Amino acid sequence: MFVGTHRVRVDEKGRLAVPAQFRKQLTEGSYISIGPDNVLTIYPPDQWQALSDQLTSPLPSADTRALSRALFSMAVSCEFDGQGRVMLSQEQRRQAGIEPRSTVAVVGAGSRVEIWPEPSWEPYSEDARGRFTELADRVIEAR
Repeated sequence: MFVGTHRVRVDEKGRLAVPAQFRKQLTEGSYISIGPDNVLTIYPPDQWQALSDQLTSPLPSADTRALSRALFSMAVSCEFDGQGRVMLSQEQRRQAGIEPRSTVAVVGAGSRVEIWPEPSWEPYSEDARGRFTELADRVIEAR
């Protein structure tokens, strides 16, 4: 399970040092792509496979085709260099609004890791924390 928030600087080449506690769980077969809320998401192999299975059917709906195209066209394998960094593609950074030499929030989101531009993460997380009870009640009711 991925938990916690880390502030990390993206270097001038678009490389991101993934926190060690997350790297330990991101084995070969992990992928980085776009995720909900237009943030970059690192999917470990089991999550990537489950998502892929849901999106690959012989006769997908229009929404499934659109989601599949967005997800797979933005995906790159999560390969760490000797310093624990991954390369975020230029297209991924553009889509998520991440500038070189900027700080991002690398956020544990349970089954996955999210990469947020820091200016987007701060108001989002403050709002969610402020509405925690309301959100928890709605999620419980929906089950």
